[in-house]
Amino acid sequence: MSSSVEKNNSAENSAKNSETAQQEKDNGSLRLLLSYVFADKKLFIKTLLLVVVATAFDVAGPMLSKVFIDDFIMQDQYPLWPVAGIVSLFIVSVILATLLKYQQNLRFLDIALNAVLDIRKRVYHHVLTLPMSFFDFARTGQLVSRITNDTESIKDIYVQFLSSVLTNFIMLAGILIAMAILDVQLMVIALVLIPTVIGLIYLYQKFSLKQVTESRQLRSDINGTLSESISGMAVIQATNQQQHKLDQFDRINDGYYSTRLKAVTMSSLLLRPAINLLSILILAALVWFFGLKVVEGVAEIGVLYAYLNYLGRFTEPLVEITQKFSLYQQAIVAGNRVYELLQEPSVQDGQGTLSRIESGELSLQHIRFGYQADKPVLADIDVTIPAGHFFAVVGHTGSGKSTLLNLLLNFYQPQSGSVKIDGHALSDYSQDALHQGIGFIPQEPFILASTIFDNIDMGRGLNQQAVEEAARQAHLHEVIAEMEDGYQTHLGEGGLRLSTGQRQQLIIARALAGSPKVLLLDEATANVDSETEQVVQRALHQLQGKVTMIVVAHRLSTIRNADSILVLSKGVLAEQGSHQQLMTIEGGRYRSMYELQQQEQKVAQAEQASDVMASAELSSPAGS
Repeated sequence: MSSSVEKNNSAENSAKNSETAQQEKDNGSLRLLLSYVFADKKLFIKTLLLVVVATAFDVAGPMLSKVFIDDFIMQDQYPLWPVAGIVSLFIVSVILATLLKYQQNLRFLDIALNAVLDIRKRVYHHVLTLPMSFFDFARTGQLVSRITNDTESIKDIYVQFLSSVLTNFIMLAGILIAMAILDVQLMVIALVLIPTVIGLIYLYQKFSLKQVTESRQLRSDINGTLSESISGMAVIQATNQQQHKLDQFDRINDGYYSTRLKAVTMSSLLLRPAINLLSILILAALVWFFGLKVVEGVAEIGVLYAYLNYLGRFTEPLVEITQKFSLYQQAIVAGNRVYELLQEPSVQDGQGTLSRIESGELSLQHIRFGYQADKPVLADIDVTIPAGHFFAVVGHTGSGKSTLLNLLLNFYQPQSGSVKIDGHALSDYSQDALHQGIGFIPQEPFILASTIFDNIDMGRGLNQQAVEEAARQAHLHEVIAEMEDGYQTHLGEGGLRLSTGQRQQLIIARALAGSPKVLLLDEATANVDSETEQVVQRALHQLQGKVTMIVVAHRLSTIRNADSILVLSKGVLAEQGSHQQLMTIEGGRYRSMYELQQQEQKVAQAEQASDVMASAELSSPAGS
């Protein structure tokens, strides 16, 4: 019994915490959105004044019509100048109201576009500063959706919702004032609509929030699935997964359709039909009340006309406000998603005062790290790498090689122990110092859809000489010089105009262009041919003694001349030494891996020679 009570209490507390968290998110999102309304106070005040003046001219129309009916038509008298004056005022009020509304719409659009521009910049800047651990779980398509679709939806809160609500509320206030001038009792009848509409909006918000939130999430899932499918199309087609991916997309798309349909149904049921029904009831009450006044002989036909006109105008703003509330709901949900992303902790530059890496000595002191706290990937790694030395890191898949580089790049922080450069903790350096002082060459080259120059420079403001020198160090300058546009050659998406090996050389040139003190290579020659591998090896050999190099290698033949080789096994430093030292260890891990690769290479060479001989026999003349 007590266990059941505890479970119920736990469930209630969980629900309350979830509700509180959602409320905090809503409030934070609303503060974010409202901050841009008042970002340019002068613009907002000008817009507000335009709305008030436009409303005054708009409301003046029925009042002028009332005067014309009661003073001229009912009296059957049409003096020229008074009639001309009333008609002129009516025409001028309509024209000015139209022009002022146009101007106010432009101002609201200005507010909206400035807000979206700033929010999108802010979100993208924040994404660029997020730690690598965030991207371990984030889907590319969903992030793109937040930066593009969600920020675009936020625009609706300014262009459509804010402008509509503000102008319509001021219009309602103007109409109520005009009604009160004509007849206070009739105005009271119209006031009944306002609390009723507020109640309908509350009900709509309560019942539609879930559907709107789900639809935004499903829309992100659609973008994520599309992005994932397009980027992995070769694998999908090679493994015959087209139908599976199509079924997955259909499920998400159907879910999006279902939630959107529920939200639209809720809007159609609670908003306009209910307001229209109330309007009819109010109109009936107004006609009945006015009929009593006719019987009493105190009614004026002009007043009735003005009231009917105002009532039509009174209900329309209420209908529009309720309809626009669905846009508000969507914008708030989009704002929540943007606000949630902005709340993700970014990589802080910290209090680091060191502006440059001097020599590049690396020290890993009893490092322990895991992507999940209870599952260590590296355990008690203790290594010192002197400046200018060439260290290699080898091991089987999953041994922690790339993770070690991630710690050196400050992408992650160890759970215990410390990483130091020149005797200083990484936190003692500014982010700029680390980025400039550490060069990184990944296994998969990232190429901008831009020129060769831009891909080497990467926005660092390097001059032509520095870029060319980096290309020479990577043995790529001669290849570039033969191209028609040289360093201004556009490479296309993914560097399609370069071979696989040339793309890797380009990445090496990019890393060297910053004159780093430390150079990290993550299996940089794993996907290149033997000729390109030799070119890369020559480039690295020329760098020995000039920079501190840490090379994660799969082909052990490429790191035979390393000053020291670290052999990782299941996150532990199993062996360390030069190639010659490690080869003397009987049954050692490194020796076993090296001998196995040598055997595989001999088998491959024998098969290649056999294929060449077979091809030669087939091509020789018959019977020779």
